[in-house]
Amino acid sequence: MVAACAGLPYGMSEAIRQLQEVRRPVLLVCVEKFSDKIGAVRTSRMIFGDGAAAMVIAPAADGQTGDVEVVQTYASGPHSEVNSIIWPNSEFDGDITVYGPEVKALVQRYLLQMLGELGAEPDPDEESRTLLESIELIIPHQANKTMILNLAGKAGLSADQLYFNVERMGNVSAASIPIAVYDAVRDGVISRPVRVFAPGFGAGAVGGYAVMRIDPDIVADEVVLDVLQDTDRHAAAAAGSTSDDIRAAFGE
Repeated sequence: MVAACAGLPYGMSEAIRQLQEVRRPVLLVCVEKFSDKIGAVRTSRMIFGDGAAAMVIAPAADGQTGDVEVVQTYASGPHSEVNSIIWPNSEFDGDITVYGPEVKALVQRYLLQMLGELGAEPDPDEESRTLLESIELIIPHQANKTMILNLAGKAGLSADQLYFNVERMGNVSAASIPIAVYDAVRDGVISRPVRVFAPGFGAGAVGGYAVMRIDPDIVADEVVLDVLQDTDRHAAAAAGSTSDDIRAAFGE
């Protein structure tokens, strides 16, 4: 399945559909490789990255409430938003191309729709408040921190409600939300079970979100093989450092 930056909610939707048929745990793997799509343009190299993460989605035990509370997906929009992210683009040597204003319009439209839906749903634990009011942490697709903060502020959300790791990971598309969940646990932002709102927006005017409870006790530690570390070191030496990329993009 290809759903770009909305890969997590789309993948969760398919995993839930399969659970209804087989009633067995589903391994959902979210992965993206941008290194073969961005060419040698340094301004793109420091924004996009390769990444992968996985989640196991299983049926809740009898008599228990599941951790995944809401999953929603979308695919609609005007032509300008559908083509706001293009790959391959023959006008740019086949590399990925992002048209910022159109992407911003897409994200704003979907974010307002998502918040409207959550504001209309009651909190299953306390009916006197909405599901939106019960959200403890927002982990969005990690693409543009400034844009998300500005749009969230206009929608009445505070910066304290949002978690970002984009400055370390870059945009790894479908893998960005599950990796950010892991990092939020590692950073101590999630230290107990919390209700998380995870929205994603992507190429082709797709979007979606999940509302789920994240328990840090069941988030597995990262495993990095030595052979991959050695490969990464050689690749980094050949490609230049992130500092080199920043200087090339913005000057000294």
